[in-house]
Amino acid sequence: MDDMLERQMNELAESIGAELASGKINFPTFLEASLRIKERADDPDVSLQDIAALIQAEPVLSARVIKMANSALLNPGGKAITAIGPAVIRIGLLPIRTLAFVVSTQQLENDLRSPSLRATASALWMHSVDVATRAHVLARHFKVCPPDKALLVAMLRSVGEFYLIARIAGFPEFAAEPERVSDFVSTWREPVGAALLEAFELPPEILESVEDGSLYGGLWPPTDLGDLLFIAALSAEAPNPFDLSSPEERQAVLQGALHGSGHDELTQLLQDASDERGQLVTSICG
Repeated sequence: MDDMLERQMNELAESIGAELASGKINFPTFLEASLRIKERADDPDVSLQDIAALIQAEPVLSARVIKMANSALLNPGGKAITAIGPAVIRIGLLPIRTLAFVVSTQQLENDLRSPSLRATASALWMHSVDVATRAHVLARHFKVCPPDKALLVAMLRSVGEFYLIARIAGFPEFAAEPERVSDFVSTWREPVGAALLEAFELPPEILESVEDGSLYGGLWPPTDLGDLLFIAALSAEAPNPFDLSSPEERQAVLQGALHGSGHDELTQLLQDASDERGQLVTSICG
């Protein structure tokens, strides 16, 4: 059993290492829909109706787009939207890309056979959504960047971890060892995440923001997307399953970074925006 486990871990590590070295990382199937929508959205010759037609080919995503378009946040008048075309116009492309990624990661979780790996994917998904909604609120309040951009980037910062979960799922003995999985993901998530985001051809400033999201510039309020992501991630109530620090340790780091008064302001801001964050969770998660 141990020999098989070691072989599987080494095989996967060698495969991922070779892909990173070649600059051609293999996209798992769960990201294909997200990539297709991203490619069409980036094409200046593609219309919103073309995007709508692509979404219609994805039943789960279609339902989620309709639901978001009819949410209280985007449709306060309450006039029902029942077609994908008007829904796409109402929502906009960045939130649709966020929805596509959310749906993709949920489908990954549902497809996993390993109970422990499924539980890990579920916890990572809840953490990602928690961070994303906090980033949206902070971006809107401090006007660091468009809130929809903060929402998307905050979700995408976990793409490397989701990718590694998908790859590990192909190795049953490995997948059944949570501690080994955690160590492996912690080792590979940063280079894999960076490679995937580059493959998505995101603008350099977004790549830098995700990379800098583990550091803090020291200013309150946050002045750039990297600092905003740092605060959103540390303040999240749903923990990242691959984060080995305790809630108390994360709070201590956050308090130290925000110098007391900033921490109090952040706490009050997130409390005041709890209804908004709840509506965001409902609209993007279904």
